Amino acid sequence: MIMIELTTPQTVNGRRAAYQSLWLLIRVYWAWQSGQPKVRLDDLKGLLSDARSLRMAISRAFRDFGEWGIKVGWGEDIQRDPRFLNTDRRSQGPFWLTGTEAAKLAIHVDQHLASAEDITAYLGLPQPYPAQTSPINQTVTDLAFWQQIILARQASRLGRLASPVQGEGEMTALTALKTAHQLAIDSAQEAHVLLAQAGVWRRLGDGRQARRLLRQLREQRRNKQVAGHDFLDAMEQILAAWCAYDQRDFGLATTLLAQLHGSPNLTGLLRYHPQIRFEWHNLSALVLRTRALAFPTDLAATDWARQSLQHFETSLMAAFESNSMDAAQQGAANLGMACWLLHCAKLIDGPDPTPQAVQRIAFSEWLCQQSGLSHHSAWNPLYLMRIARGHCNTSSRPSFSDFQCYAPWPPTALRDWARPFADALPQQGGWHDIAASYLQEHDSGRRRYPVSQVCALLFERAWYSAHAAQPHVAHAALQRLQGLLPELSRADREYYRGMWSQLPAEIAPIPG
Repeated sequence: MIMIELTTPQTVNGRRAAYQSLWLLIRVYWAWQSGQPKVRLDDLKGLLSDARSLRMAISRAFRDFGEWGIKVGWGEDIQRDPRFLNTDRRSQGPFWLTGTEAAKLAIHVDQHLASAEDITAYLGLPQPYPAQTSPINQTVTDLAFWQQIILARQASRLGRLASPVQGEGEMTALTALKTAHQLAIDSAQEAHVLLAQAGVWRRLGDGRQARRLLRQLREQRRNKQVAGHDFLDAMEQILAAWCAYDQRDFGLATTLLAQLHGSPNLTGLLRYHPQIRFEWHNLSALVLRTRALAFPTDLAATDWARQSLQHFETSLMAAFESNSMDAAQQGAANLGMACWLLHCAKLIDGPDPTPQAVQRIAFSEWLCQQSGLSHHSAWNPLYLMRIARGHCNTSSRPSFSDFQCYAPWPPTALRDWARPFADALPQQGGWHDIAASYLQEHDSGRRRYPVSQVCALLFERAWYSAHAAQPHVAHAALQRLQGLLPELSRADREYYRGMWSQLPAEIAPIPG
């Protein structure tokens, strides 16, 4: 037996023990005793050591383990004999004890056998949740929690993120998640709420709040043993990469996606979990596409464009294989728009992909309607409006008369290309009328669109109204857009300031 005393000064077999080394041993023992044998690096950060000195603390701990006569294992395979493991990757964890090794430890507090409360107090972990007095009551509580999670997901699908939609009740994603947080009975449920809240705030365009919640999630997972650790780790990295992408920090987004891809713990999830596979490939494609379009003269731009399309195709296939129409509609629209944008930038060769791009976007809108999500998002009509005017002259500050000579494709032309999904596209009016109808739905409360989509609708409204000889309407739309610019990311603000120059000076003075 290995005799351990946890009170100060801590000892092992009567000799003083290094606090960090003993803490790691007891943490690994506690994980074994709790039925969750693997202790990962995230479980140690901020408790055993800070990130900069963590590797050194782990190396010293294993030297002390050898002196104490205890064999602690590392890596994903807890069936391996620790004597034969490769020490090169030891500091990456996860760490674990076999039952034989755990049985050697006799842990005491003031020379009495330590209780579970003693061990969690020594480790600085939250006290164990009290046992439920009734399994039936616990089941009811669990169901109430998951009911709120499902309501939050459905509200998100319908665009009810933070404000209710007229005629569809008061439940929004954030209110449902607040209730779910109150009903959470363990750390795993709390973690799922934090992850979902971060996703909603990111969709609302509040990257700062989303990142704050992700930091809170990481802190929560460091301080508590959370079931489903790998899934949460993967989704946290993907959402953090989304926040970086929204800020046009391509370097950070690429690093986070590469870390997920290179993590031995998450390889299986990335390959087989449908949601994670779709999200990773979809976001990887968007990062590469945006980078290629931002730096089209870079020697690697054509490679970025080619890889982007490959990722989009993989994400769309993942969506089909998982039977997720929500994911499939995103994948189809993103693939269609990427083909068109990259071809316009001369980053991919081949015939004009415009008809195929329009058909993919129409297919996406058809999928939305089939799943009851008509007008939950304005991106599909916005993509079509962008394509319809994409071949027009983009000279800086054209005169009003020259601007009206442009010939954007009318909605009827795009509906011809969209067959057999033409019925999914808007059937009445010109593009300025279509943009106005979406803005009216938002303003009336019948639909709720994020500020990024409202701004895009306002610009298309201005462009097509100016082309339709309605300068006062165009000017009003631009004034409203200018008032919303502070709510956008810096990258998006710069984008609209650049787009201003494509409009006649008579209706579009450059904003300050």
